[in-house]
Amino acid sequence: MPPLRHIASTLYRQRLMPTLVVMQIALACAILVNALFLLGQQLAPMLVPDGIAKGQLLLVDQLVSRDGQWRASRIEAGARALRAVPGVHAVSPALGLPMKQTMMMTYDLKGPGGASATASAFAGKGMLQSLGLELQQGRDFVASDYTDLDLSSRDGSTDKSATMPLILTAALARKLFPDGGALGGQLRDADAGGSGRYVVVGIVRHLLRYQVGELDDGKAEYAVLAPRRITGTPILAYAVRTDPARRDAVHAAMPDVLKREFGAELMPEIDVRVDDYESLRRDAFKPRRAAAWLLATVCAVVTFITLVGIASLTGYWVAQRTRQIGIRRALGATRGQILRYFQVENLALTTIAVLIGMPLAYAINQWLMQHYELARLPWYCLPIGVLALWLLGQVAVYGPARRAAAVPPAMATRSV
Repeated sequence: MPPLRHIASTLYRQRLMPTLVVMQIALACAILVNALFLLGQQLAPMLVPDGIAKGQLLLVDQLVSRDGQWRASRIEAGARALRAVPGVHAVSPALGLPMKQTMMMTYDLKGPGGASATASAFAGKGMLQSLGLELQQGRDFVASDYTDLDLSSRDGSTDKSATMPLILTAALARKLFPDGGALGGQLRDADAGGSGRYVVVGIVRHLLRYQVGELDDGKAEYAVLAPRRITGTPILAYAVRTDPARRDAVHAAMPDVLKREFGAELMPEIDVRVDDYESLRRDAFKPRRAAAWLLATVCAVVTFITLVGIASLTGYWVAQRTRQIGIRRALGATRGQILRYFQVENLALTTIAVLIGMPLAYAINQWLMQHYELARLPWYCLPIGVLALWLLGQVAVYGPARRAAAVPPAMATRSV
């Protein structure tokens, strides 16, 4: 390994090229770290398994009552009509449907250790089966767990003194119970004035929350199943699980079945919606896919420009020092020593550049946080960015360094 003092002396005497290389790498560092972080933010929710039974789920929405409220008898009548359709395995009247935000309910939960989280709630009888979720631990709700949920009632017909069972996702369980022991654990309302008490009776492996704008920062699976029986709602919705081979036929039959069942009770100006889950997911993530492609393109362009820029500047610098390299070869320096010299030199320049670029990256992140409400750049981006730029610098300098190592000793005498 060449002496760092000799490298520093050379860089100090010829400051223009090293300064240009450092500036280019520092700017690339500031842009790439933030672009890669934002790319990860966009991709993370799309890469998380959603837990939904693949190719089986249909979602019925926008059943709006002409009278302003659906009552328990009519809600159950609609469920029976849907269960009678050939190919239907399970039906749940629901408040909260995957990838739909027509009606939403959230729980602000606080764990025994003080960790808190806001979770999307999926409420409805039999939702575990209707969504096709995988129960990782514990049990499903039993009949005695369910309480009525009447949205026309101010308190939702909930007994505030009772402890409500909940089924959490594994991700939410890890958040609220970082030390483990979530199954059977006690939760309470995170709000200081809240009186709700909850007990975890089950944990499902995966389930994405339905607020598609709140899937970042590892919160994509902050969701719970709540044992609420829908007995009153202005907008009725159902989760319907079907035989995968007959889903399209069920999809086509359902609008007519619902119109026959509810008829004049439906608001005439509003069409009932029946959607398959995969189409809803694809449409919901379309903006994220577009943003991911844009950010990936930015990363690729910045990486390419940086790679070409370092290689070009280093190549020019090598050409300027051809006689010096020839003298070193004439004094006995091997090709390997010349190659390592330029690699270490580039490593030193990259290290200086990232020491400048990382504060610049955090400054850009602070500006984005203030103006666009983006998340804070996490600490682990620093070592990842350093390693990536070290590697990029070594790749860029390899070609010019090999050409430098190939300079014959005779080059030292050509200008004599």
